[in-house]
Amino acid sequence: MTVLDDARREVLEKTRQQIDEETAYKWAARAAAAYEYFRHGGELCWLRDCEEYLHEAIEHAALADHSGAVLRAVRQWVHQYVPRDI
Repeated sequence: MTVLDDARREVLEKTRQQIDEETAYKWAARAAAAYEYFRHGGELCWLRDCEEYLHEAIEHAALADHSGAVLRAVRQWVHQYVPRDI
């Protein structure tokens, strides 16, 4: 199975909302991981990556539904690991 095969299957089996929601959480988890690396090592590149990953998470969460529920949930989840002022 290639990455393209996985993508083909995903777009046939999932809605756009499901894909965006899952993608939002993946980016949020990346942001949390990058922030952990920043906290432990102090390298600013991790903080920059955290911020970029968080932007991606918010973008996909906002696209996932029109009510804003996914966006609120993703923000709540990620802020367990990343301070709100980042």
